This record gives sequence, structure tokens and C-alpha cells, in this order.
Amino acid sequence: MRKILLVSLVFICFQSSAQKITGIVFSDKGDLLPYASVTIKGTTIGASANNRAKYIVAVRPGTYTVVCQHIGYATQEKSITITNEDEELMFFLSEQKLVMKEVVIESGGEDPAYAIIRKAIEKRPLYNKEVNAFTCDLYTKDMIKLRRLPKRIMGQKVPDDDRNSMGLDTTGAGIIYLSESIAKVAAQKPGKFKLDVKSSRVSGSGGFGFSFPTFISLYQNNVIIFTQKLNPRGFISPIADGALNFYRYKFLGSYFEDGKEINSIRVTPRRNYEPLFSGIINITEGDWRIHSLDLILTKKSQLEIIDSLKITQFHVPVNSETWRVKNQLLHFSFNQLGIDAVANFVNVYSNYNLQPAFEKGYFDNVVIKYDTGVNKKTKAYWDTIRPMPLEREEIKDYLVKDSIYEVQKDAVISKQTTDSLNKKQGKIKLLDVFWSGISRRHYATGGNNYRWSFNPLLKGLEYNPAEGAVVNASGAFDKYLKQSKTNLSIQPNLRYGFGNRHLNGWVQVNLSTRDFEEEGKLKRHSWSFAAGSRVTQFNRESPITPLVN
Repeated sequence: MRKILLVSLVFICFQSSAQKITGIVFSDKGDLLPYASVTIKGTTIGASANNRAKYIVAVRPGTYTVVCQHIGYATQEKSITITNEDEELMFFLSEQKLVMKEVVIESGGEDPAYAIIRKAIEKRPLYNKEVNAFTCDLYTKDMIKLRRLPKRIMGQKVPDDDRNSMGLDTTGAGIIYLSESIAKVAAQKPGKFKLDVKSSRVSGSGGFGFSFPTFISLYQNNVIIFTQKLNPRGFISPIADGALNFYRYKFLGSYFEDGKEINSIRVTPRRNYEPLFSGIINITEGDWRIHSLDLILTKKSQLEIIDSLKITQFHVPVNSETWRVKNQLLHFSFNQLGIDAVANFVNVYSNYNLQPAFEKGYFDNVVIKYDTGVNKKTKAYWDTIRPMPLEREEIKDYLVKDSIYEVQKDAVISKQTTDSLNKKQGKIKLLDVFWSGISRRHYATGGNNYRWSFNPLLKGLEYNPAEGAVVNASGAFDKYLKQSKTNLSIQPNLRYGFGNRHLNGWVQVNLSTRDFEEEGKLKRHSWSFAAGSRVTQFNRESPITPLVN
């Protein structure tokens, strides 16, 4: 424990003494270039610009060459000397001028892109296996934003309290999830992986908020993104072994970057409704590795759940022989049931070590390890360490929701405040009991709060030959028990059949805990208990709906 605290203090002190290079990335026409990649030349240290094209890189005093990249634009390098103050460095990128090679294409001949792709496919197994072990630093920022939330979803009204708690405006727009994390990644073949989360922050919450990082490699034949729920089969890489049977390729031209020629190729699926990417992939000349990519998946790619998913990656050399992903942006859109949402998941990788020395037993059953102070870092810490500045709406989201959270968790809320909060929820109406349902949070001094709800009676009406007309009464009670650090959930149910005049009652109780062990490992436990009598279909899969039955 003392070692962890000492290392954390040294780390924070080092970061706080570093200066920052800040700036904005524009096109030469004055347009913002969001999510541009900014790197200190000769290293994997760098940042990603945010949605407003602003970036921050923390460095120690010295002279540096800063490299700025954006797909479709020429890379720009600038030198800067840092003393004891922060410096501003603006970039104005011109559109990438692609040079067409002198290639004679006979009638019916193939595009030059196919020869480049064949060489990339030949090299794919080598690059997929060339790194046996590595460590790196990882910064993630996940943001999910509603652009519109209807007042009703599938006939059910969205309560005003829920809209307010999410921080939405009158049109149903606003950020509903925002989190950042700093972690150390360690991996070793075959199949060993560990994530050491140093700090994590969730807007309006004291939770850990770390989502498992998405490592997307097109050097794999079959690419899995997030989970198999987006497509059970995965998606076929544009440089997979059999990719030529699935894709069409068009050579757009080449350009030079730091003395290396880069080939730009447009990728198009041969057929719709197959798990295929479309977009741009840039391949280096000679060693035929991925330099960068900007690809998209849609419903025509057999993408499930969401409507579109855009993937942008920049790869950088870690040494003279190996390149790794430096920046990765995943952007998805969702527009179903009247809900219009978008999300950005940004990963910034830095400080790669391709020859790490792991202690014996380092890789154990713990895949994710949390530092004991993971969710207790200050705003000043985050302002110093994050490699991309927050956008204006993100700053506002943290400010508003964190303030509300602090008020809600305060253990010394005055009785006047609790009375006001309870009164604000309004009186219970007879219509709520029968049609709308009831959901309430009871506020009390000392933070002794709890939630309870009651499901509407009319929507629980059923009919079946055995019981006749049936009415169901059910609800829920949720409370956090501070002393035992346990979440308690009670779900009582009553069911009365007017035909057989039987009253059935049962209750389910759930207990769950989440806490740290002394070693900093996260431990979770859950228990469930149920008692009483209930009525169910003989077939437990319930193929017949209660109303039809």
C-alpha cells in the first residue's frame, strides 16, 4: 500500500512539473480538423485533438519536433523549444496531394491497388505475430450523447425526473455518459493480458467508469469490434487472406511522409449485406504495413444494434522494425425508436515497451486491477494529465453533474433540503396506481436514502383458463447499506386469480457488494434469495404471452 502511494505521488509530481504544448489544428482553408493525431517525433508520446480540433501534449523542457497528421491531409512538422512555460503551436494542414505512379493498365487490366494489397496480405501474418509482449500507457475518453429523446418510447412515457437526471435539455439532447481513464496495458503471448487502471472519472458518479479497451487489429483475418453482439461472425479485414474475393480496391495515389512513400487505397465491398468495411486504408511502400485507416461499417455491413460505426487509426513506428497503433477513434450513431444518439470512444496509446520484463506470476486471474485511489483524483490532476482538452459541453457536463452528485452523496443534508427534494417529486395520483406506475426516491438526513417503485395494475392484467382474470401487483425497493457497503434490492409480488380465487405471493431479495482488497484488486459478490409461490407456464421459456394464454 505504501509503495503504491509513493509511486502515485512521484507520478503526480512529475506530471505537474511538466509543461504543455497546446494548439488547434486547421486546414489551410481555415476549417477545423477534429481528432488529428499529434506526436513528438521519435517517440510514441503524443495526443489526439478533440472534436473542436484542440490538443494538449505534456512535455519536459527541451527542444522537440511535433508531428501533426490527419487522414486526407499532408503531415506537418514543426520544431518548438519549451522552457518553463506552456507554449502554443498551431497547425494548418493542406490537402494531401496524391501522386499517380506511371502504370500502364491494359484494357481489362486490374487497378494498381491490387498488387499493393496482395503484398500487404502476404505480410499480414508476420505483422500479426511480430510482437510477443508489450506494455504501454493508455488514455481513454468515452462519451455518449443524445441528440434527441422522444417523450415516449414504445408507448411508455419517459419520466421527467429521468430526463432531468440525465441532464437533457427540452429537446431531449445532452451528454448521458462521459468518462476518462488512465491505465497501464500489459500483454504477452499466448493470450495473457492485464490492465492496471491508475485513475478513472465518470461525470456525475463516484464509480470506476472504465470500459474495457477495444483493441482493433486489421492484421487479423476476422475483426471483432467491442463484442460479437455487433456481428456474431465479426468483420472481414481488407487485408485478410481471402479479402480479394470480398473487396474492390482503387489506387488513389501515393504521397511521401518523412521520406517514406505511403499508398492510399479506397476499399469497397463487392456485395452489400456482408460483414465488410468501406473507406480508406493507407499502406507503406516496401514493407507493406498499415500506416493509417479511416473505415466505416453500416447496416449494409451486417452491423447490428447500432446504425454506423466509423474507425480511425494512426500507426507510428516504435522502433526501426515495428509499428503500433498510437491513436484510435470509434464513432457510432444510433437512430431507432425515435432515439437519436452518437458516441465517441477515443484511445491514445503512448510509451510502448516491446521488451518488458514481467515478474513471475504477474499474469494471474486478475485481468483488470484498480488502484486504491482510482476514482479520487482531483480536477487539477485531470487537467494536467489528459492528452486532449475537454470540449465546452464536456466541461459543463462535469461541472453540473459532479456538483449534483456531491450534494446527493453529502451525508449531512439538512431536513429542509430533504423535505424540498421529496416534495418536488409531487403527490401520488390514483391514475399512477392503475396506469402510469409510481417511482420515488426518498431523501433523508444522513444520506439514508432509498428508492421504491410500484408497477401499474392495469398493465399487469392477464387471463388464462386456470385462473380466469388475473391482477398482478409488484414493486421494488432499493437501498445502499453504508456499514456493510452493500446494495439491497427487494422485489415483492402479489398475484390474484378471480376464477380460482387463489392469492399467490413471492419475494426476491438481492444483495451485491463491490470493494477493494488490500492488493488493490476489485472484488464483487452477489447473493439472491427468493421465497413464496408463483404461477408460471409449464414450458419455462413461456412461448405464449400472458394475454393470449
